[in-house]
Amino acid sequence: MLFKKVNLEDFYRIRQFYWDLIDEMSDQNDKIGWKKGIYPTDSFLQESLDRGELFVLEEGGGLCASVILNSACNEGYAGVTWSIECGENEILVPHALAVSPSGQGKGIGRYFMGEILKLAKAEKKKAVRLDILGTNTAAERLYKGCGFHFVQAKDMFYEDTGWTEYKMYERVL
Repeated sequence: MLFKKVNLEDFYRIRQFYWDLIDEMSDQNDKIGWKKGIYPTDSFLQESLDRGELFVLEEGGGLCASVILNSACNEGYAGVTWSIECGENEILVPHALAVSPSGQGKGIGRYFMGEILKLAKAEKKKAVRLDILGTNTAAERLYKGCGFHFVQAKDMFYEDTGWTEYKMYERVL
């Protein structure tokens, strides 16, 4: 498997990956909170591509997983009691992490997260922090299995979900 940053010309391929995932997981959309054109939006994907923040996991030319990696986080992160103090540029925050449904339950998510953690260490980050919808038990299992620790549940506002409960997780590096 190959973990890599994607190129600007990969936009439609990446968007289709997310749209196919949303279609394949339509019975779980309430749990993951994703809808075509709403999250992740085309502009979010394009801007992430433009900034070099979009990464994928490929195998045999096909996409297995995708994620946006940066230090941007919801303003609600400021009120969380994290285990270590970090400046904004000392954390890595995964956004829109997705594993193809055909690859779920096969260790691909855990492998992908391992590559993300290697990147965070190489970039000298102190921690990886993230939030997930309170109902997304599959993501919660993945992150716990990768050594993340639950910090707290908190209502936060995002344009696509409104005020909703999110679970905050952290992995200190």
